[in-house]
Amino acid sequence: MWDFSMTQALGLMRKTAPFVLFRVIVYFGISAAFILATGTGAGIGWGVGAFGDGDFQINSTFYGGLFGFAAAAGVLFFLRDYILYIVKAGHIAVMVEIMQGGQVPGGRGQIEHATAVVKARFGEASALFALDRLIKGVVGVITGLIQGILNILPIPGVDQMMGVVRAYLKVSVGLVDEVILAHGIKTRAEDPWASAQDGLVLYA
Repeated sequence: MWDFSMTQALGLMRKTAPFVLFRVIVYFGISAAFILATGTGAGIGWGVGAFGDGDFQINSTFYGGLFGFAAAAGVLFFLRDYILYIVKAGHIAVMVEIMQGGQVPGGRGQIEHATAVVKARFGEASALFALDRLIKGVVGVITGLIQGILNILPIPGVDQMMGVVRAYLKVSVGLVDEVILAHGIKTRAEDPWASAQDGLVLYA
């Protein structure tokens, strides 16, 4: 069991600075790809629209931008499991190792080291992606059950309380899956599926 410490959290960010920078670059690259694809599609649509009247050019520009955005989203859809595999799980692996007193290399070597750790635990990227989806699904069911129970309880002021609870659960759902992945890495579980089950039971 780890106790939360803001100092420790900030220290982890400092020690994993190469990974933090890597994540910033990856997510910035994704945003830039969407903007570039959308702008390119809109530009092509505008050029095609020059062969028609003003309304046709406006429509072709709009649909060109929409097509570019959809194309970027499609590419990202096929890369999502790899991004999760390398970026998210890799950073978790490095942080867990540091919290357990281990030594990790700096710079680019930190990313390569994390990739090796994740491969040893989860094998293929698709397996980790499937596991992550299942964890999110189960966590969503648990939080939905909690909200349902609170909604039917005859407690005065429950509506106001539910607003706070919903906000908390919305944040927790986005983080619990990472905590459960960290649990599997921390315990060095040979079966990631069984480890995820244990983590979900502990969360529930």
